[in-house]
Amino acid sequence: MYSYFKTVVRDKNGKLKYESYRHNLTTDSASGYTNRRDWQAKAMGLADVNASYVGAASATSATSLTASGFPTTGQGLSGRIVACGPNSSGAGATVFGVIYSNTATVLSVDQWYNPGTMAAGTTPNGTCNYQVLPGQFPAVYLAVTSDATAPSASDTTLASELTTNGFSRAVATYAHTAASTTYTLNYTWTATGTETINKEAVFGAANTTAGGVMPFESAEPNPPTLVSGDTLDQTVTVTIN
Repeated sequence: MYSYFKTVVRDKNGKLKYESYRHNLTTDSASGYTNRRDWQAKAMGLADVNASYVGAASATSATSLTASGFPTTGQGLSGRIVACGPNSSGAGATVFGVIYSNTATVLSVDQWYNPGTMAAGTTPNGTCNYQVLPGQFPAVYLAVTSDATAPSASDTTLASELTTNGFSRAVATYAHTAASTTYTLNYTWTATGTETINKEAVFGAANTTAGGVMPFESAEPNPPTLVSGDTLDQTVTVTIN
C-alpha cells in the first residue's frame, strides 16, 4: 500500500500558479495505533465483537464516555468507533466518537460526531446506551502546515498544523472505481490570508488535539505561497497492491 499527493494552486481567477506530484511518506515506525501498518491491519481484519463493549454509560463529557470492561492490552480500543444513542428513558442524542485511547473504564474520544453529516455533535446523555463497533475509523481528513521540518516515518502529528486563513483540517471527498487498485481523497481550500504550504498529511480524526491515525505525510518540493482568494487543491491517490 502506497500513495502520492497531487497539489494544484490557482489564483482567484482560476489561473494555475503551482502544481506538483510526489510519493508520500508512510508512518511505518510511528508508535501505537498511529502506525500506518496497524491502522491498515485493523481496518481490513478487525472484526472483534464483544458484549462487554455494549451497555449503558455511567458518565459522558465532550471527549469521553465512562463505563466498564474495556480492554487495555496492546492498543486497547484505539482507532475504533463508539456509537451512542438515547438512554433507557429515550433521552439524549445519537452520535459517535473516534476512540484515541482508553482505560478499563474510560473511552477518550476526539469529539462527538453527527452521524448524518460528520459535523460536530452534542455530548451524549450521561447514561446513554453505547456500543463499540468492530473495525477502524477511516482516514478521511486532509490537513496542511507551514512547518518546514522534514517528514519522518515516526511522525504521529503534523507540526504547527494550520487552523486559520481558510486551512483547517477537512473531510475529503472519497472516490473509487469498482475493482480498481486505487482510491482517491480530494479537498480544495480557499485562502483567506497569506500562507506558505510546506507539508500535508492524511488523518483519521477531526481535530488536532486527538489527531487520530496519520498514515501518510508529504513535503512540498517547492512550497507554494497562497494569498487571499487563491485555492489549494489536494488529491491523495492510494494504491493497494
